Amino acid sequence: MLEGDIPSAMNPPSGCPFQTRCRWKSEVPGGLCEREVPPVRHLAEGHQVKCHLADDILARMEPVIKIAAE
Repeated sequence: MLEGDIPSAMNPPSGCPFQTRCRWKSEVPGGLCEREVPPVRHLAEGHQVKCHLADDILARMEPVIKIAAE
């Protein structure tokens, strides 16, 4: 479960749509999460992410959702 404030659908925050609920945004320098929507980044094994976190931080994380191959 995500913690923090649920962003308003009528008046969304600037920057990343998850920045009001992200416990990792303090790891991103310069307040980038609050200013810019992150671009899509392609990771290993066909995974994609929209996040400003550095690659070394992302590499230490486990996926929240795993989809089994059919």
